[in-house]
Amino acid sequence: MPKPINLAIVDDHPVFRHGLMALLKEFDNINIVFDASNGKELLAELKHKKTDVILLDIEMPMMGGKEALDRIKVNYQKIKVIMMSSHFNDNYIVEFIKSGACAFLPKNCDVEIILTAVNSVYEFGYYYDDKVSNAMASMLKNPPNTDDLIPDIFFTSREIEILKLINNKKSNYEIADTLNVSVRTIEGHRYRISKKTKTNNPIELMDYIYQNNMFKKL
Repeated sequence: MPKPINLAIVDDHPVFRHGLMALLKEFDNINIVFDASNGKELLAELKHKKTDVILLDIEMPMMGGKEALDRIKVNYQKIKVIMMSSHFNDNYIVEFIKSGACAFLPKNCDVEIILTAVNSVYEFGYYYDDKVSNAMASMLKNPPNTDDLIPDIFFTSREIEILKLINNKKSNYEIADTLNVSVRTIEGHRYRISKKTKTNNPIELMDYIYQNNMFKKL
């Protein structure tokens, strides 16, 4: 049996935090290591407790999620952070993904979505639902024609197909449907693409594609 994912939950609302803890404790692959009510408490706990994934609220007293995320990215680079917020607009999403968050979830989403996100960021390094994918795609300026992609030996033919669909602002679910494969398969391909290009999110990936002139007329 695979080892459980060590999870921390950070939110200043005790009812929400304890309720989420109670729900996630029902899953065998989740081990809740600790909970905290703000960023300062989180950083204090991280000094002596090992965590794989953190569910991190944004608006908290003493130290909010943005400052906590920045410090985690410097001092605990292997920890995956999932931001949770009641504010869910495109600029907010992109800001945190660019800052190193592996996922961005609304606080009112179902526990099954949270579980999927935790499993995905633990295994692949990210989880982007339709809302997040569309938000990041909308920030790409002057996208090139998707018919202009020249396959490069650096990418497999399947990765080329996926890159075209990413550039066409397709989410993981839409890409999976188009290619008739599972979302998990697409997540795996996107993880390998990110490793090859040394990018951390779709915005960095598309910047890499443009800067390396990989879109040309055949």
